Amino acid sequence: MGIYKDFLILFVGIFVIIRSADLFTSASEAIAAFFNIPRSIVGLTIVSLATTMPEFAVSAFSSYMNVGGIAVGNATGSCLANIGLILGIAAVIGTVKLSQQTINQELKFLCVIGVGLLILMWDGMLSFADGFILALMMVGFFIFVVRRHLKSNSMGKQKTGSIKTIRKDILNFAAGAAGVVIAAKYAIIPSGTAVAEFFKVPEIVIGVSMIAVGTSLPELVTAIIASRKKMGDLAAGNVIGANILNILWVLGCSAMINPLVIDIQTKMVTMPLVIIFALMIYLFTRKDRAITRNEGIIFISCYFAYLVYIVKFAY
Repeated sequence: MGIYKDFLILFVGIFVIIRSADLFTSASEAIAAFFNIPRSIVGLTIVSLATTMPEFAVSAFSSYMNVGGIAVGNATGSCLANIGLILGIAAVIGTVKLSQQTINQELKFLCVIGVGLLILMWDGMLSFADGFILALMMVGFFIFVVRRHLKSNSMGKQKTGSIKTIRKDILNFAAGAAGVVIAAKYAIIPSGTAVAEFFKVPEIVIGVSMIAVGTSLPELVTAIIASRKKMGDLAAGNVIGANILNILWVLGCSAMINPLVIDIQTKMVTMPLVIIFALMIYLFTRKDRAITRNEGIIFISCYFAYLVYIVKFAY
């Protein structure tokens, strides 16, 4: 019965962390609007960070609790799930079109930092200095996108709330943040470790599979809704932005908390595949800036082939 209990705790923890992150995100937007922060800036900074909060919380606390396998597996596995599973499903539902700006800037940047991360990993360790470099690049990325949007004057009309509503938003913000922390520290990490021990596999296998897919569910829901509404560019932008944050924010901060040991499969298979997936997006969109249904099926097939390899053969 113990393993069933651990699975139940793991799934409940993932559900709680997703719901808490959603509450945290909504409250963040409301608080920013109250203080008249431009909506475009809110979306590019506060909301993008908040939607990646599940991955950050799990990896950061895993690093703090010396369960580095889950920290690394969750971040790199989420990168793969975001493209192979989430963007693939979105493309199957409806053709996903990317803006030229996303292809020329964010996608190219994702490829560059993917290669950079692989280089930093190659000695088998992500040190404090490596994490600091990644976090510094995240700050630079945010400065770039904020300045770009300010120059384009795409702020949108702002709305403000009352003192009564802002108090509620602050409480929701605190409750959401607390839910993310509690679910990560006391549910997902202990139960994920227990499941790994039961199946006699490294924690990274659980991190790169079940936990990575679970913490990527907000991106999945966003992508499905956006694709059904013929807003594939939003789905693609969300996936690419989430991957940039997984590399720079999630892994960067986790490495600064505690150095992360990088196993051979992550260096030789997972991270190269993250880069290959990003290059596949570039290849598929080189003519008409679109990812078709057949290309979505290719992404999904590659992702499940990777999962089979990792679970059955790699470890």
